[in-house]
Amino acid sequence: MTSISDYSCPCSGYNIDCNYLGASGGPMAQVEIFLYCDRLSKNPDRITTVIPFRVSDKHIFFGPGESSFRKELRDRFLIYTDNIAPQNDIYMVGVNDLTGSGSVRKILWVGKITKIMTFEIANRLLNDPEWQALDFVPDIKNPSKNISPLHVAPTEIMRKLSGYRHRSALHPKVGKDGVPDWVKDVLDPRDKGEILIKEDEFILEDLSRAKKILRRDCCFTCENIFFASGQGISIEKELVALLDERQPGQRVDEVGIFGYSQGRDGKLTMNKQKGSSLHIRWRVAEEMLEYIKRRA
Repeated sequence: MTSISDYSCPCSGYNIDCNYLGASGGPMAQVEIFLYCDRLSKNPDRITTVIPFRVSDKHIFFGPGESSFRKELRDRFLIYTDNIAPQNDIYMVGVNDLTGSGSVRKILWVGKITKIMTFEIANRLLNDPEWQALDFVPDIKNPSKNISPLHVAPTEIMRKLSGYRHRSALHPKVGKDGVPDWVKDVLDPRDKGEILIKEDEFILEDLSRAKKILRRDCCFTCENIFFASGQGISIEKELVALLDERQPGQRVDEVGIFGYSQGRDGKLTMNKQKGSSLHIRWRVAEEMLEYIKRRA
């Protein structure tokens, strides 16, 4: 799968001018779209999870999901800082996983990334009234249970990040490797030897290695462009043509939006694109964004 950096222009993520000419012929910020399949969302017309989380009509918070994508965002934007507002216009577009019949695919949500940050920085959002909905997110089945996607809070030693504690009930399971899922949301489990896990908290053995160890410590906020609460955005021929242009030879259609692979027996298998994203930019991204905004 092509990585984020493979498609980034040299000025991506930096506060410098880009020579990209938009459809109008004048300089503009590069439009990038990351299209992915939300494997936890089967309903094509409604998001029923807290990742992404609709904070309000204005804001969306994307926390501990799509770890490979978040790691790539972190590698691109958070090497020298803990938070940044991207210079490019970067959009996340999520589609539903296929229903039982496998016949309905729609766009579930669209957000323009406004800030990329560590979970340590994200906790400061709770001081802003506009983001208070992130503090406590009740579980539908058990309203006293907090399943906030801002599920970890930083711990400090001498004003330096020392680790994280689990602040909500999201991702509590412990794997066979002994590492809880909430820890894996910020730490590659291959680095578990670098931390000490104690109940609902983990501590870095060497605080100076925080940047190198917490390779998944990345989340982001978005401007709320569209968030399905009863009707997803249909994928029609115009959008299929754009996705087919981005994926030549993949036989893209309204359901198989990531194309198909042909096996040795000649049979076609749909590419479901779970756990990764399709990076779209330049004119195709601009036209895809126009398509979405006309229907949002």
